[in-house]
Amino acid sequence: MTISGQPPRVFFAVGEHSGDLHGSLIIQHLKKAAPELIAEGIGGPLMTGAGFKALHSIDELGVIGFVEVLSNLGRLLKIYKDVKRHFLDKRPDLLVLIDYPGFNVRLAEAARAIGIRVLYYICPQVWAWHAGRSVKIARVIDEAIVVFPFEVEIWKRAGAEVHWFGHPLVDIVGAKTTPAAFRMEFNLGDGPVVSLLPGSRNQEIYYILPALLATAERILAERPTTKFLLPMAGTIDEAQIEPHLRGRKLPLKLLRDRTYDAVAASDLALVASGTATLECALLGTPMIIVYQTNFFTSVLSKFLIQAPHIGLPNVIAGEKIVPEFIRWQFQPEPVAREALAILGDEKRRKIMRERLAGVRSQLGEANAGHRVAEHILSRLQMTRTESAGKTL
Repeated sequence: MTISGQPPRVFFAVGEHSGDLHGSLIIQHLKKAAPELIAEGIGGPLMTGAGFKALHSIDELGVIGFVEVLSNLGRLLKIYKDVKRHFLDKRPDLLVLIDYPGFNVRLAEAARAIGIRVLYYICPQVWAWHAGRSVKIARVIDEAIVVFPFEVEIWKRAGAEVHWFGHPLVDIVGAKTTPAAFRMEFNLGDGPVVSLLPGSRNQEIYYILPALLATAERILAERPTTKFLLPMAGTIDEAQIEPHLRGRKLPLKLLRDRTYDAVAASDLALVASGTATLECALLGTPMIIVYQTNFFTSVLSKFLIQAPHIGLPNVIAGEKIVPEFIRWQFQPEPVAREALAILGDEKRRKIMRERLAGVRSQLGEANAGHRVAEHILSRLQMTRTESAGKTL
């Protein structure tokens, strides 16, 4: 694919942990098919491990909520200006955006202004926030690759060229050991096992973990044989968790790199809204979805979020198949009551697992990441051929 002695250059822009995972899968496939390809931009450790050169880290962008973005605006503007300079200096053949719309849409505008082709992979959840945003985004990108089938029509109506190759998590999510073996390994006994999944950002630990731990205490008071698991995301250090555990007498195990095994072995997961809810669905684990952030962001989101559900399993199913406790509804007492009701009702858990299997069936076939990478390679070839023709 090298033209005029220059290898193809793809700039990736990723803003969070889940995007780092999806970006790394694409880069692995790209590097295998085109070893000379230069993958660079904003990413995380998984992308770097796949052969990516990080100009900025996702740790510099990992802020959520309106207040948090405003307080970090100076740093975000500096990164934006750095990237714009890089666009002018290096002229990547393709800009691949992965989610993180607040920042990435502005990068798309800057890239399109100087003729760089823009592909949006894992498009913003316009169906939740504001359907009209899709029209604005469609104007500043060349094409969209979505991960949910229902998104295809949304982006078509917005005027975008859109493709769906399936969801990449289908290839990734899976336990490496059986639930029985995992329970034996960690001496979990025969009582209920509950996983606590507060999220992968520092802010989520701050706002969500304390309420999850308080919920766990209430569950334990009613069902003393319950054991709790706290799988830590790769972006979270144990030192961030420990202050929240002080003074609590919970039978809780902190785990690293065993999230899928832990969730698969659990009777129930209490999980922060986001990618983790889809991972729980793929593992077939009954769950309660929760979310909380600062008060000001919570109030604004109440008016901005248009979707009846925010948990991905419910969105995909088109109805509430798992409970949601969002914003001020997320309080330890009602969440604990709901958790105890689910733990005490095997029939309800069975129905929930069946409905989650239906969600899995809507996510497409395996090897979605490979198909996305092949599409990107075809676009690179087209872009480079067009560029070569203009220079003749």
